[in-house]
Amino acid sequence: MPMKQTKHILLNCLLPLLVSLGIYVLFRPRNTIVNKVLFQFMAAKPPVLRLNYCRWIVYNLPGALWLYSFLSFSFIPARRRLTLLPLVMALGIEVLQLLHITDGTFDPLDVFFYVLAWLLFVGLGGAFQNSILVPVAPRPRVSLRYKFTFVFFVAIVLLSDVWVK
Repeated sequence: MPMKQTKHILLNCLLPLLVSLGIYVLFRPRNTIVNKVLFQFMAAKPPVLRLNYCRWIVYNLPGALWLYSFLSFSFIPARRRLTLLPLVMALGIEVLQLLHITDGTFDPLDVFFYVLAWLLFVGLGGAFQNSILVPVAPRPRVSLRYKFTFVFFVAIVLLSDVWVK
């Protein structure tokens, strides 16, 4: 794997996921599904910290970090329309919560953070970068790695306490 691609994966994919996981582990309640699964593998559990004055960091930022990471990892230049799929999925979950079809609570701030993450991704050169200059190439097949990654990211959402009633 080229060094530039490795840096991209570390900075834009893994770092946001690790920060999001850190927020869950340190600030979210122990009964969150992600924490229950993670703590099965940890001997010592960190204390639950409180961040009362910036609740958006604890409850809205992890979703935006997840979306940005997903967009960065799953971007395929010849399939730019797929870039909208993670955004539509995240917004779709909020709509399902608004309609009380899934557990969880609709939060307009989540919608704001999801759109902000998508705009940041696009602004940093994702999705539509050099769209006029990129030659039309045959569409690549979606690899097994991409499919696995997609399932992994969807599992993160499900483990973040979104369950169908």
